Amino acid sequence: MKANTHERIRSYVVNLDNQMSGGIPEGHIVLISGNPGTYKSSLAYNILYHNALKEGRKGLYISFQQSRDSLQDQFVSLNMPHEWVEEKITIVDVSYLRETMEASPKDWMDIFKGYVENIRATTDYELLVVDSLTTLELISNVENRRDELFHLFEWLRDFDGLTPILLVERPMTEETLHEEEFLADGIIYLTKERVGRVESRRYLSIDKMRATKHNTSFFTLLFDGDRFQVTRVISE
Repeated sequence: MKANTHERIRSYVVNLDNQMSGGIPEGHIVLISGNPGTYKSSLAYNILYHNALKEGRKGLYISFQQSRDSLQDQFVSLNMPHEWVEEKITIVDVSYLRETMEASPKDWMDIFKGYVENIRATTDYELLVVDSLTTLELISNVENRRDELFHLFEWLRDFDGLTPILLVERPMTEETLHEEEFLADGIIYLTKERVGRVESRRYLSIDKMRATKHNTSFFTLLFDGDRFQVTRVISE
């Protein structure tokens, strides 16, 4: 596919970037959406890690669910040790803050925004991962979801040169479209299906990517011990 004039953020997933004109357009707000166990956090960190390692891009990873140590152990198991990029990628463990800070639900959205703004002022990072938007909504006790998500997305768009990647929990049986899917510029959807009695396979599709010619087919998502890759769906 022919790339357009947008600068692209490469995913560094083998065979994925050429399915979306070279990568994610810089400045797009992209959802990585899927049910549990589909590599959402690993795929998001893969983007941060390889952009830091190979292109020198700075990134911020904000976790509302896993601890920093748990995430680092997970990424080491995927051959992405954090110490190789620790000068380029900042990991903020909000799960620890939730245990140590006395904050009401309505404060957490402001706490999140404060971290994003303060760290951007000192590191000028280009990539932001929020893990996850679903948990941020839960702990913030969002009441008017449509309005609050609209303002959140507009706030993110006000950052020059920032490409946010928001993780979203999407149940396997969920077919209803939600507000964030209309507001986002791109959606990468992950799913997992059981094959036979003992094996599971993971699949990926690019459901949406504005300003981009992209393949809408499902691909098999694989990790070979060293890198992620997508291939044509493996049939029985």
